[in-house]
Amino acid sequence: MVVCALALAIFTQVGRAAGVGNMSEIPTLRAQELLLRSQPRNVRPAERLSLALGAAQAAFPGMAAGNRRDIELYSAAVSQVVATIQDGGFAGREVSGAGGKFRLLVDRKGKNLLDPADASSILLASSVRLRGLRARTTEAGVGVPYVFCYFQDSAFLKNQPGVSRAGISVPVTALLAFEKGEARLCFINRLNENSAEVEGKKWPLAADFSAAIAQTLSRTPNRPFDIPGLLFTRHFLPNAGLFQFQLYDPNRIPVILVHGLFSRPEAWTQVLNGLMADPKIRKRYQFWFFFYPSGLPIWQSSMLLRRDLDRFHSELEKNGRQPNLHRIILVGHSMGGLISSLTVREPGRSFWASLSDKSLEDLDISPEARSLVKDMVKFQPRKDIGRVVYVTTPHRGSPIPHNPVILQAIRFIQLPRTFSRRDREVLVDAMNEDLAGLFTLPANSIRFLKSGSPVLEAVETLPFAQDIPQHSIIGDRGKGDSPDSTDGIVPYWSAHLPNAISEKIVPTDHSAPQNPETTREIRRILLHDVSE
Repeated sequence: MVVCALALAIFTQVGRAAGVGNMSEIPTLRAQELLLRSQPRNVRPAERLSLALGAAQAAFPGMAAGNRRDIELYSAAVSQVVATIQDGGFAGREVSGAGGKFRLLVDRKGKNLLDPADASSILLASSVRLRGLRARTTEAGVGVPYVFCYFQDSAFLKNQPGVSRAGISVPVTALLAFEKGEARLCFINRLNENSAEVEGKKWPLAADFSAAIAQTLSRTPNRPFDIPGLLFTRHFLPNAGLFQFQLYDPNRIPVILVHGLFSRPEAWTQVLNGLMADPKIRKRYQFWFFFYPSGLPIWQSSMLLRRDLDRFHSELEKNGRQPNLHRIILVGHSMGGLISSLTVREPGRSFWASLSDKSLEDLDISPEARSLVKDMVKFQPRKDIGRVVYVTTPHRGSPIPHNPVILQAIRFIQLPRTFSRRDREVLVDAMNEDLAGLFTLPANSIRFLKSGSPVLEAVETLPFAQDIPQHSIIGDRGKGDSPDSTDGIVPYWSAHLPNAISEKIVPTDHSAPQNPETTREIRRILLHDVSE
């Protein structure tokens, strides 16, 4: 049972010192008294519930008026009621005691309501620790913020196309209202609803959006992923894919966050938390992430992204076209930007033609290898991408991989055995002379990210689809020396895109997603997209 011990201690001191001269204090003092009486362990469950309901009823008017003490009392009382619901008792039954006589009902059906019975776990938002977040994104209002956690194997998620091993966590607001002896408890999906009507009046709902983000991160298996995800690409490849931060909503445009080298989806935590603070963003967008082991060459990772996008369309459009699925926005950081760029480039002579003078169809390789190579290098620009945002992306490579220490380290990257030895030898032999050396082992992501890489030069020859707006966010470490600047990893000359419709220089190093100005620029771009 979750009760705010500090708040109760404060209430006790206030109760001892307070008089009854101020009539407005009476409901608050009654709520405080009832809540304190519910605390001893020997209180019968039905009596405890009556006391908690009575305390919530007494505190509700002051809570709705924004009184801090009443907000804390109401929150503590509701947490006791919710704990009772979680234990499976008393809902739909009459309870009576010192707190009063109530019939407790749980509204399980209705627009934007979630059934607590479906949740794998229910957490009081204020109890969730914000590891990795600079600030808590909240909104004031009536009700008590909670987090509904749905684990990966939850039946509630069976129609969701991309559930990660961390599951999906939803910010909800528990609202307990009273009318004629009836106490009605509901859990409102706070992403879909900003207000609630109580006694004929519309009230803004309290919310805590950061708690849901933090709870998802606490369950993620990706924390040790940065370096192992690069070095042990072979091991992590089965976990790659497109996943959801939120329940799918056909009324919202998907924003796909693509992390970079030595990284994982958690790199976007600050950006996601900052964007969720804007009600316009919450109303119009839903957030997904692409998870991949960063030792893979960019065209293989891009192939995985395209395949999963196709799978999402197949699963979500079984009963008809979903218009917002054809307006997807990609936001890629560093190498994630290169992966994103390959989804919106025209093939020209095809990427393969830039690598080899020999026809792929004429090569003596297995059917499986031929099909895989086609998926990687003979791509078309996606028709479902509406906009791309590049964050410190090395379109023309980086000088860092030329470092001798880095060159030695990349030899330990363990790539998946994608091709048989014979197929690999035939493919390498088919490469143009200046490229063949790159495709001998280890043919991993870092080798292709070197400035002057013939592969990146080949990629750059592939024109972008003309009707897809693109934006650049570039770091200069706060020196203000662009176009001669660098973020420490990617120089301006590599990150700059002449065809970008906007370019923002941010005073940051290569870890741009951690900088608040990056979040503000992404927010500006997303709001601009809504206005068009």
